[in-house]
Amino acid sequence: MAGGRSPPPGAVVTLAPMQFPAKRWIRPESGRDVTNGDGRWNAAAGARLVDRLLAARGIVEKDARDAFFDPRVNHLQLPAEMHGMSAAAAVICDAVRARRRIAIYGDYDVDGIMATAILWHMLKALAPELPVRTYIPHRIEEGYGLNADALRALKDEGIDLVVTVDCGVSAVEEAAFARDIGLELVVTDHHELKASGAIPVAHAVVHPRLPGEQKFGELCGAGVAWKLAWQLGQTWCGSKTLPQVLRERLVSLLPLAAIGTVADVVPMLGENRVIVARGLTAVGKTGIVGLDALLASARIDPAQCDSEAVAFRLAPRINACGRMGHAEMAAELFTTADRDRAVEIADTLHALNEQRRKDDKAIFEEALEKLRARHGDRKPRGIVLADESWNLGIVGIVCSKLVDQFACPTILLTRNREIYKGSGRSVPGIELHRVLEECSEHLIGFGGHAMAAGLKIDGASIEAFAQAFERACDQLLPPAEEQRPQIEIDCECALGDLDLATVGQIARLAPFGRENRRPAVLVEDVEVTQVRAIGKTGTHLEVKVRQPNAGQMQFLRMQWWNGAEYAELLARGTRIDVVVEPGLNHFRGLAEVEAKVIDFRVRSAQAIGGVG
Repeated sequence: MAGGRSPPPGAVVTLAPMQFPAKRWIRPESGRDVTNGDGRWNAAAGARLVDRLLAARGIVEKDARDAFFDPRVNHLQLPAEMHGMSAAAAVICDAVRARRRIAIYGDYDVDGIMATAILWHMLKALAPELPVRTYIPHRIEEGYGLNADALRALKDEGIDLVVTVDCGVSAVEEAAFARDIGLELVVTDHHELKASGAIPVAHAVVHPRLPGEQKFGELCGAGVAWKLAWQLGQTWCGSKTLPQVLRERLVSLLPLAAIGTVADVVPMLGENRVIVARGLTAVGKTGIVGLDALLASARIDPAQCDSEAVAFRLAPRINACGRMGHAEMAAELFTTADRDRAVEIADTLHALNEQRRKDDKAIFEEALEKLRARHGDRKPRGIVLADESWNLGIVGIVCSKLVDQFACPTILLTRNREIYKGSGRSVPGIELHRVLEECSEHLIGFGGHAMAAGLKIDGASIEAFAQAFERACDQLLPPAEEQRPQIEIDCECALGDLDLATVGQIARLAPFGRENRRPAVLVEDVEVTQVRAIGKTGTHLEVKVRQPNAGQMQFLRMQWWNGAEYAELLARGTRIDVVVEPGLNHFRGLAEVEAKVIDFRVRSAQAIGGVG
């Protein structure tokens, strides 16, 4: 293996301990690595902190600022402007009027489940007695997307029209098969087209990134499905103005589109920002008993549901169904389930997610052991690990954790019948699918995009693939001493800038997500005044710091999650530079500024002079 010797058999080795700063500190507009303190940022030094944060996101014009702070549904483009939307709605409305049997063919992730539910509810709003069924493929047995066996089974069942959501645009052969057996097909999707550019032959293909599309490029599957629901209402009524019953139904489905948008990690800008901002405010008003039951199970107050609650509490429960069993149960939760059944399913999803977390932890620990055995104390320059017992539905999650820790592309593989299947994740600047193309001679097949991919491989080819993958990644990664997870810092500020009013304004930049991450600011030269362990198991830290400002001392309380083992680095009196995400704590109805520690560097153990 490139980069160093493997440890001798039986040797006890450990990976290098955490060093701080643990991340590369990057200012987005300059791309300058400031980890070593090679200069201070003086641009816009006199501007208000919120203005500097907006400028870091390229939002400087008044109209753009106003739209960003106040995203509205009327900012959305009309659905008919998307390629294939009008044709798709016409085909579906004709089928509804003829009372033909319709199947909604979705995906097993959150985005696919939400898209399935959106279309199901809109069709039932058009024709409550319409025979509509949902079909979600089994993650392990069938895999992603359309498959011929499922299409044949639906045809034999008497289905006339199949409408895909969140899948289908690369299923050129399967679409041809549907045509050959007499199934009508409408495809709605947002994933990458085939490399050849071939598009399935169907009665309509709706996709936000077909050639010539500009306005809708970053919508997820649920966003596309919600637009289709909107267009269905207009086509059904023959008017852009919907009757109240359909308008209310469409608005009630926006929270499902918001959940899918957050879970699919599409950019939180433009139309996605509108969908999430407006949708999450109404998660408790959908009338969908399954969503109500899931919110209750996750202990989420609908009035306080934000993108982080969706990403870390709702989405994992929905995904657990497909990872640990069959996602059909999740589709049932959001469509046909009555109140009692919804509570039963929500409880089951909670249990499945708890088991998923245990399995996730076990696989992660096993992966670390394999990594130690393969690389010793050297920093890996590309990770490929395999185990017959790992759950295929979970390895992608573990990949992401390994990428976060080791800052290099990662592939985890597990046996699936006669072959191995796996998932991969990458780091910014390295397009995973291109790396896999370089190593494709060792693979049975692969697919994906820049940051994530899936692949199939023969067990006998794993070692050769691993070596080729590591060599390819080694050529693309920065030098080993710079190989650390990257954090983009919006600007630097003083503790005095983080007052209640300013941090309240920062909160208005939500919803946060990809390309609109929670703001991270650098505060230089603060003194640690107190450190204590917090949390049920004492694994987290509360750190209090201070900084003099014009003869007065400013204070800030910070939380460092999973930082307790490094408490000795932050002894009282230590002076540090710290990167934080500022926020508000609303304990007992009183707002207080607090911050989450993202990373830090020690300046000295000498206390700051001045006011005590």
